[in-house]
Amino acid sequence: MRPAAPARRQLWLGLGMSWLAGVNCRAPFVATGALLPLVMVSLHLSQVTASLLTALPLLVLAALSVPGGLLGDRIGPYAVLLATQLVIAVGGGLRGLAHGPGLFLLGVGILGAGIGLAQPALAQAAKRLATGRETLATTVYSNGLVLGGLLGSALSAPVLLPLVGGSWQDVFFAWAGLGVLAAAGWGVLLASKIFGPIPPRARVRAPAGSWSMPGLAPLILVFCAESAIFYGLVTWLPDYDVAHGATVAAAAIPVSALSLGSVGGGLLTPWIARGLRGFRGALVATGGLDLVAQVGFLAAPAAGTAWAALAGVATAVALTLGMAAPAVFTTPERTGRMSGVLLAWGYGIATVGPLGIGWLRQQTGGFAPGFGLLAALAGLWIVAALFLPRMATTGT
Repeated sequence: MRPAAPARRQLWLGLGMSWLAGVNCRAPFVATGALLPLVMVSLHLSQVTASLLTALPLLVLAALSVPGGLLGDRIGPYAVLLATQLVIAVGGGLRGLAHGPGLFLLGVGILGAGIGLAQPALAQAAKRLATGRETLATTVYSNGLVLGGLLGSALSAPVLLPLVGGSWQDVFFAWAGLGVLAAAGWGVLLASKIFGPIPPRARVRAPAGSWSMPGLAPLILVFCAESAIFYGLVTWLPDYDVAHGATVAAAAIPVSALSLGSVGGGLLTPWIARGLRGFRGALVATGGLDLVAQVGFLAAPAAGTAWAALAGVATAVALTLGMAAPAVFTTPERTGRMSGVLLAWGYGIATVGPLGIGWLRQQTGGFAPGFGLLAALAGLWIVAALFLPRMATTGT
C-alpha cells in the first residue's frame, strides 16, 4: 500500500533537506584544500601549519560527534540540523575575514564544530524518515556529502575565484551563504510543522549495551582509514599539482575527480552491498580498490586523475556504509550515540592523513612518502574489514 500524501511529502522534503545539509557539511570544508595554495602564500603558512587548516576541524568534529549524537537523541535531529547549518555558515565566513592564521584557524574550528554536531543528526534523520530502508536514506545525504566535496573542489578555484576577482576570502563568504540557505530550509520545515511536533524526551539511564553494536571495532578502523585517506588527498592533491607546475585552477581537476568518483560510489553503495552480500564483502573489495589507487599514485603519477577517481569511489562506499551502520544495526534511541562514536573515532584519526602528508613533505621535500602512508592505511582498511561479521543487507 502506498504511503499517504503527507507521509510522502514528509519523506521527500526531509530527504531533500538532509541532502542539502550534507552538501553544506562538505563543500565549505573541501574549499579550504582547493584554495590552500593561495591561502598559504597570503598567510605565510608552513606545510605543517597548512595541514592544521584541515586537521583542526577534523579534531573538533571528532570531539563533538558523541555530544552531537546525544543532543539529537535528546531534542531531535531536525532542531540540531537547523542550528548547525548556521554554525557552519558562521565558521566558514570567518575564514573570509582572516588576515592571519589565528582567525582562520578559529573559523575552521567553528566550521568543524558545526559539522561534528550535524552529522550524527543526519543519521538520526535517516532512521526517522525511512525505517526499514536506512541505507537508501543514508545514501541520499551521503550523496550530498560527496557531491558537496565535488562542488567545493570543482567550483572554488576554477569558477568562483574568477567571479570574485581572485579574492579567496570572497569565495569563503560565498560558501557561507550556502549554510544560511540550508538553515532557512530546516527553519521552514520546522515552522510549518511538516514533521509534526517533537515530543519531549524524559531523561533515562542508558541501558547495558547501549554503546555497542555488531562489528563496531572493525568498522571504526575502516572508517578511520577511509577518512584519513580522503582528507589527506583533499588537502594536498591541489598543492601537489601546483608544485609540479599546474595552475591553481588546473590543480582542481584531480581533487574534483576524487569527488566525482565519490558521487558514483555513494550512489552505487546499496547495490554494491547487496551484490557482495553485505558490509564485509563491500568493504574488503573497496579497500582493495583504494590500495590500488594509492599504489598508482606512487607508480604512475601521470595518471593521478584516474587514481583520484578510483579512490573517490572506494572511500564513498566506505563512508556510506559506515554512516548507515548505526541506523541499520541499532534502535532509534541508540542511533545518535553510536553514530557519534563512529564519527568521533573516524574523524579524530583522520587527521593522520593531512598532518602525516604535511609533516613527511616538510621532512623529505616530496610527496611520495605521504602516498606511502595512505597505501598503508588502505592495507589496514582491508584487514579490518575481514574481521567484520557477515552483516546482512537489512535496510538497503
